Amino acid sequence: MIVALLPLAVFLSAAACLAVELAIVRLGAPHVGQSLLPWTAAIIAVLLGLTLGHVLGGRAGGPQPPPARLLWLMATACLGASGAAIALPALAAPVANALATEDGAGIASTIGLAALCLPPSIAAGFVTPLALRLQLALRLPGQARQVAAIYAASAAGSVAGTVAAGFWLLEQVGAAGLTFAAAATWAAVGLALLPWRGRPAAAMLRAIGLLAPGLGIAFFGWSSACAIESRYTCVRYLDTTSSQDTRLRFMILDEGVHSASDLDDPRALHLGYAALADRLAAMAFARSADRQAMVIGGGGATLPRAWANQSPPVSVLVAELDPVVAAEAATAMAATGPALHTVIGDGRAVLRSQPARPSYDVVLMDAYRTRTAPPHLVTREFGALVHARLRETGVFLSNVIDRADTLLLARSLAKTLALDYAAVEIWRAEEAGTAGTTNVVVVAWKSADSVPDAGRITVPVSIMAAGEPPASRDVSWRRLDGETGLRATMGQCAMLLTDDRAPVERLLAGRAPCPSRPGP
Repeated sequence: MIVALLPLAVFLSAAACLAVELAIVRLGAPHVGQSLLPWTAAIIAVLLGLTLGHVLGGRAGGPQPPPARLLWLMATACLGASGAAIALPALAAPVANALATEDGAGIASTIGLAALCLPPSIAAGFVTPLALRLQLALRLPGQARQVAAIYAASAAGSVAGTVAAGFWLLEQVGAAGLTFAAAATWAAVGLALLPWRGRPAAAMLRAIGLLAPGLGIAFFGWSSACAIESRYTCVRYLDTTSSQDTRLRFMILDEGVHSASDLDDPRALHLGYAALADRLAAMAFARSADRQAMVIGGGGATLPRAWANQSPPVSVLVAELDPVVAAEAATAMAATGPALHTVIGDGRAVLRSQPARPSYDVVLMDAYRTRTAPPHLVTREFGALVHARLRETGVFLSNVIDRADTLLLARSLAKTLALDYAAVEIWRAEEAGTAGTTNVVVVAWKSADSVPDAGRITVPVSIMAAGEPPASRDVSWRRLDGETGLRATMGQCAMLLTDDRAPVERLLAGRAPCPSRPGP
């Protein structure tokens, strides 16, 4: 009987392990985001844990252990994996905070969060070799088929766990709920494998001893950081009062502030890059009788809301990938109105579905996550799609979060767009400094005649210090061009970004694709 259940045990264990892999990235998202780095670290941690578990599982119990001992070991491994998984939601925040650097979470936090996957993955890695050894120890006929069934169950369980977690469970129960589901799966398998006959008290004590630490950590330490979780992101809010005594609400997606909406004044813009983009867009709107804009990456839809509430209103099409975020923008961020239309889908796919004729005065690319722009939204091919849909006096605005000391991503995007647009500029805040990351707005004009003369634009923004209400102050943005600026340095250590190669993560890490010379 137990031999018939071994493939099922392996299947369920593999499914739970892949669910934990997805869950740890989402648990860490409020701290380190969901860029390529956290995903890579999580995959490495799980595979490394499984490898170690396979090695140790092949050695556990000695060279010729009796079947009863192998059952105990399998049950112990599953219960241990369950206890480790239960503790993950409570451990994520302390580990990320303990390893965070002064300017925020970095590589140490990312590795620390991924390492939380090691204990359950190592324990899960025990299961397959122990199941194989148990089959061999029982010396039953048809062992070749049984071995094949174990390997097939492991692979099928990995697929099933990924499908169930990614397409259903994560959105239904959240990241913590997903880890609890994985823990419950391992606990059920472990309890089923325990040899209860003749010694139920010992079996119960073994189960309690393995599960108690994880249950204790989960009970005393876990609290959800998210107001709501979607398939793509963790949504949080921060409510405060602006310096003008209006209600100000910040939408935080994963680890970063994405939008700031003034609930009492839809035209008020409190984030610097949004205020700058609004000022540049106004120059394009002023030349149009039928003002239209498209925003890729809606988030809280602060700018679309502001434009749709102008007089006369701008007709704004928003492409937002996440239906939950789009719904939250409409309800929690008050982004509604007859001139504001939202389409759910990938921004590039939505743009491609629009007629390839000049229809928009402004296209704003404001999609990013974990300080990174999606690679397929910074390439020459994407820029060409925008170019075909911009009016002659139109402008393409890209909000980019980049390293303040190199601007490698912004320079590469500018170099790429310069192949098809008449004039390309980079705007950055004068007080941004040279440490950490900063918002940079890359501006591409379809016609050189549309380029404004201004080299500096000053906008009011809301600045918040920790524990204090927002304070209004003016921030000046400077255009990088001229012989001592962009045009002199744009080609230095910048690269053309294409669908075939757009290494956003590498550029953000400051690893230039060519030898560097000092810039301005």
